[in-house]
Amino acid sequence: MSKELPLGSSPLSLLQALRGEVISAQLAYPEILHMEVKDSEGGIWRFATQDADWLPEDPAEISGRVIEDVHLYSQGQLQFDFTDGSKLDVIPAAFEIDDPPHWQLFAPGHIFLSFGPGSRWHINSSH
Repeated sequence: MSKELPLGSSPLSLLQALRGEVISAQLAYPEILHMEVKDSEGGIWRFATQDADWLPEDPAEISGRVIEDVHLYSQGQLQFDFTDGSKLDVIPAAFEIDDPPHWQLFAPGHIFLSFGPGSRWHINSSH
């Protein structure tokens, strides 16, 4: 069973815990990337963009790869580093106050993290 993360986790510590194999990566409507990652303990992490771009654009290019590191940059930009040297970059869009979050992460232990719009963070329990 996957180790539960404490609700008091910071956004950065939660992202640093995201490691494992991308077991699913697909496009959803309207232009949303959905990615599922299975960690070494069998826990499932779910990541989704809402108001962001990503590179590479084809989700098939990241399916089956293994995340070894995640970097958080200014304005909420993320870079996922894979063990084979490839990367996934997530770039938040310019925002309006009423925009949806740029991206969201659902972690084992029912922890939910969202970023955006703008530089807003939200982390809580999804119970």
